Amino acid sequence: MEENSVPFTGCIQGGLHEGKTITVTGRVLPNAKRFHVNLQCGSKEKPDVALHFNPRYDESKHHVACNTMLSSKWGPEERKYYIPMTQEERFTLLFLVNRDTYSVIVNGAHFMEYLHRMSITQVDTIFVSGDVEIESIAFSNSAGLLKQPANQAVVM
Repeated sequence: MEENSVPFTGCIQGGLHEGKTITVTGRVLPNAKRFHVNLQCGSKEKPDVALHFNPRYDESKHHVACNTMLSSKWGPEERKYYIPMTQEERFTLLFLVNRDTYSVIVNGAHFMEYLHRMSITQVDTIFVSGDVEIESIAFSNSAGLLKQPANQAVVM
């Protein structure tokens, strides 16, 4: 992916499942008003969006809004009145897919949990747009690593 190529739409290889992580590294632009990262179903005009992560710097109280869009309708918005990403600063944004939630981790610190409002198995696309530069987007599968039993010594 070419740096700064926003808006960006990309395929989530293997789709979402428990233990999958998506790591977005980038930089919030100076004087940014807002940007968003969507985990969504395809790249058509109005796709269903499982997670809309939307830092907003242009309202009186800076906040992050999260939501889900189903059949072109937004659900109830969840807001956190704190944005862990500063304008002009680099950031690492990690989404960890859990059984019931997405864990959102910013710069190595837990930021929030967002309950699944639709099946994660339908999610196959990431979309990033707004006042942000993206350096990289990486996917990994940690489920196998987390569920492996610890090495045990063999006694003979």
